[in-house]
Amino acid sequence: MRSLSISSAIAACLVSPYSLALDAHVHGAAVLEVAKEGGEIEAVLRSPMANIVGFEYEARSAEDKATQANALEILKNANNILKLSASAHCLSDNVEVVLGHDDHDGHDDHDGHDDHDGHDDHDDHDGHDDHDGHDDHDGHDDHDGHEDHEGHADITVTYRFTCSNPDALTDMNVGLFDAFNRVEKLHVNLITDKGAQQFELTPSSNHFKF
Repeated sequence: MRSLSISSAIAACLVSPYSLALDAHVHGAAVLEVAKEGGEIEAVLRSPMANIVGFEYEARSAEDKATQANALEILKNANNILKLSASAHCLSDNVEVVLGHDDHDGHDDHDGHDDHDGHDDHDDHDGHDDHDGHDDHDGHDDHDGHEDHEGHADITVTYRFTCSNPDALTDMNVGLFDAFNRVEKLHVNLITDKGAQQFELTPSSNHFKF
């Protein structure tokens, strides 16, 4: 079971300036939140999906589905994306991947505001068939299809490691840049028993010390 302090540390990271900067959804940039306690490490990677998959719309074609599936398989290889000191003997516990069309498409209360479509009290404004038929409201197909709304999608990956020799755990090398060359900058928030630190990594400077 995950330690409460690691969960709290990750929660604190999520409101850091680096983390909040991702809300601007900048392609080429990503955020990595890392919390270390003893021999346990939890790392949460958040990135615009375009950095990882190459697109942000829902994969529908066979080609897009294959591209997405391949990218996710690479991401799930924890030891390839986050490389910890070999002598620390760290094993990946599990990897969780969440694809989200954020609160934008994921406003599926916005897409599915079926209380907006089905504001059937708006529907008893039946005659307001310009409201039902505001098919620029349902058919705000620039709202549903706001493909630029659908186009703002993020991916969140949670990695967990247990290290049997934590005293030997000195650094982390990030293989994200090699695996996904669209990532140009990685903002790292690190919390350990020494306190909090922040780093900005790039393809030419892709590691940090604990």
